[in-house]
Amino acid sequence: MMAAGSLCAALLPGQAMAQSSSVINSAIVTPSAFNTLVPPAIAPDYFRDHNIGVLEQPHPDYEAPGAAIGSFVLHPQATFGTLADNNVYATEVGKKSDVAAVLQMGASLNSSWSRHGLGFRIDTDQRRYATQSRRNQNAWDFQPSGRVDLGSHVVMSVDGRVGRYYESPYGNDLSPDAQVLSNYFRSSILSKAIYTGGRLRATGAYDHSTYDFAVLRFPNGTVSDQSFRDRVIDRFSGQVEYALSPSVAVYVGGATDRTNFKTAPNNGVLQSSTGTNVLAGISFDISGVIRGLVGAGYSGRQYSQFKQYNADGLSFQARLDFFPRESTTVSIGGQRLIVDTSLGSLPLADTRFSFEVDQSLRENLVLIVNAAIARQSYFSLAGARNSRQIQSNLRYQASRWLGFQAEVSYRYSEPTSSDLGSKYQGLLFGLSVTARR
Repeated sequence: MMAAGSLCAALLPGQAMAQSSSVINSAIVTPSAFNTLVPPAIAPDYFRDHNIGVLEQPHPDYEAPGAAIGSFVLHPQATFGTLADNNVYATEVGKKSDVAAVLQMGASLNSSWSRHGLGFRIDTDQRRYATQSRRNQNAWDFQPSGRVDLGSHVVMSVDGRVGRYYESPYGNDLSPDAQVLSNYFRSSILSKAIYTGGRLRATGAYDHSTYDFAVLRFPNGTVSDQSFRDRVIDRFSGQVEYALSPSVAVYVGGATDRTNFKTAPNNGVLQSSTGTNVLAGISFDISGVIRGLVGAGYSGRQYSQFKQYNADGLSFQARLDFFPRESTTVSIGGQRLIVDTSLGSLPLADTRFSFEVDQSLRENLVLIVNAAIARQSYFSLAGARNSRQIQSNLRYQASRWLGFQAEVSYRYSEPTSSDLGSKYQGLLFGLSVTARR
């Protein structure tokens, strides 16, 4: 009955349940290559089961049954595919084209208890390029989680995450030609308590994350240290929701975080910052018509050393899903927030919008078309970076155990100032087959 909004989520379409893995966008990083580096602690929740999107619809004849192991259910999955990229290093000059073999393997193990819960998930993503071996990837991700039900009103959960991740060229710290070569080790733990009673739901969360970036190895042999990007983040989040009706709820939330960089940048000064986000809005799920959320508020960052970099301003988030037909879902998303970067420890305003259409052509055949734009504007530098992406996926589920996917994506990113790096545009094609149990 309740629904809420995240304080800093990248509210972009394409994040619903899917049966196939993408070889263009690594699912280990995020289903959408347009998401920001630091994920939200409290994810958006505006589902009341009044509407079911195309990617969420149950298909009993095509759903993997899993394997029962005592009171747990195991779901293994493997995807093998090939990727063609006409600009593997995301450069403006001296472009290189290449193809890559992609192997993604994963498994989830979840309890089937009536109360409490325990689960584990592990994923790997290996990519081998035919000629440009510096783009090879060995990503992995491990996520343990546990839930304790305290009576009928309180739920407490602890989620961990650790792994090696690769960045997309749409990050906010580096030029695309550096970002596309970057990878980092991340570990995090999130503890959360949720109280639900009558029309009220209250959520409190604390999460601790560490990021350690590997050195950059450029095609010309240059090696660049990234230790100045290493950071530790501690964050407290809270959210209160009140249902006005079974279809509509209002919410207010806040979060504060402390970011400490481990190594001083070129200016020799070790930096830290404190971020504050406050957001209020409305969420809704009107049967057969629309669901979503709209919220607005305040976002700001304050710096311990360079107070002249302090920045604040308007933040907003919106996600709207329309259901013109049972076979069609149309989604619109948007966000604006002020985030921390390691580019001279400068804050920026990150604004993103997206549009997606999910079309069911048959019960086991789905076409997904999405477009997204982003603008990253630094407060202490003249200029901004503008990015956009258009992508299409065709997914065919042949049986419970076997699925196929074809993908194409066009990406473009351009700074308004040469101080913010180079321009990038690229065209990618992907073909893959997924086997699951």
